[in-house]
Amino acid sequence: MPCKEVSMALRPPTPQALVTPAQVWPALSLDLRTRVIGLLAQLALNVIVACPAEAEAGKEVADVHPATGAQNPS
Repeated sequence: MPCKEVSMALRPPTPQALVTPAQVWPALSLDLRTRVIGLLAQLALNVIVACPAEAEAGKEVADVHPATGAQNPS
């Protein structure tokens, strides 16, 4: 079952309100930066839990193949 897409109504920003993330991040205190990182990690986890099929599509494949027989150590 595909994930439900969430649409949000966006109001066009006023020219005075346009601020880049590069301007905001340095202005945040260390506590707020830590909280933002934690919230982004939680958001990523929620996306993975909500959409496990899409997460599996990007799953890495192991480069090491298991041994098929017992090997003699000597």
